[in-house]
Amino acid sequence: MKILIFMMTLAFSGVLPAAAQFPKLPKMPKADVRQPSVETPKNDNGATPETGTGAGAINGRDPQTAVLKPSLTIRAARDLRYWKQPAVDNFWSWMPEVEFLVSGPIPDSSFVTIDFTTPDGKPWYSWDSAPFAVPEGGRYAIQSEAVPRWQDKRSTILTGTFGFRITLKNGLNGTAQELYRGSFKVGKKFAGNENANFKNQFAFYVEQDWALPIGYLRLDPKDEPAAPALALAMWFRGDYDNDRLTAFLFYNGKQISNTKTSDKGSGGTIKSLITEGDDRKELFWAFWNFTFYKVRAARSGNYPEAFVLKDNPGNYEVKVLLDDELVRTVAFTVGSDGRIVDNGLAERNGLGGSGIVVPVRVIPVKEGALNLQAWKTDAFYGNPLDGFTAVQ
Repeated sequence: MKILIFMMTLAFSGVLPAAAQFPKLPKMPKADVRQPSVETPKNDNGATPETGTGAGAINGRDPQTAVLKPSLTIRAARDLRYWKQPAVDNFWSWMPEVEFLVSGPIPDSSFVTIDFTTPDGKPWYSWDSAPFAVPEGGRYAIQSEAVPRWQDKRSTILTGTFGFRITLKNGLNGTAQELYRGSFKVGKKFAGNENANFKNQFAFYVEQDWALPIGYLRLDPKDEPAAPALALAMWFRGDYDNDRLTAFLFYNGKQISNTKTSDKGSGGTIKSLITEGDDRKELFWAFWNFTFYKVRAARSGNYPEAFVLKDNPGNYEVKVLLDDELVRTVAFTVGSDGRIVDNGLAERNGLGGSGIVVPVRVIPVKEGALNLQAWKTDAFYGNPLDGFTAVQ
């Protein structure tokens, strides 16, 4: 399976009800967690401002000092024991694992605090990152600890809607800036069997179906900044490889590229959100990227036979097949100026740097029972997009 590592400047504010406000929470001792490296700024403009066909013209720029929304994911990490029942084997519990990117500038000795609340609005616990700094234009990856010790006293067996808040703090400056506030819905599925010894085995999961109708169209400057390749990222429910999941690109109704032929394009998983204990992977969400190598924003001597978007205004459509059945479609337009027409959703919702946000038509024939209305309330964990409408 080809895995495409696609650093999308993705890196991806609603208000909780009064019951879910955040009083001061008790702190747990800091754990020794792995520290990711800071990603330094990169210039991906690709083409001159006059042409407007480079990656920077389409992908946009990260908002400053912010949680990059498309990078934010929350999942339920499993604890094989429940601390309130220490003598009972096979009693599963969970605690949240949060991952996201923050953008610079962020000064030295800064750290983030994530506060969690339970479904009744009461404080649950807080987690602090290690100190870090991010230069202007840079990004920093943060992952909260989850189940770092046997029978962690922060784990729970509750389900429902939980609240969270991400705050950027700096002891040197004495500042505290709220970066993000939202909520996530947790369900459970029985994972045991008829043996009474396994009656407390439940697979806990965070509902992620809200992400399925939201895609990200961008230009990938990785191998040719002056003529970036067309790329599209979107979510799927289930665990697949690129022999089963393939994308085809059409221009004015005629197929011009695909990810099935390796010299034309490729597809692969950027990120997977697993549900531990879900052996059938029915509660498995994967973020895929499809890149069409021979479809370029502008002409390039390195790709003399490429299909050039700048020279071909008109209607485009991407169709994705799973086991040869149609499961996704995305439509977009290249205007007479040679640029992909931007619907403005990314800029309007603070998603600059993620590309053009595009509605994805989801055809639910292969991925089980999907909640295709979740985007209305649950998108980006309680922060739905302003002006977005899913395609039916």
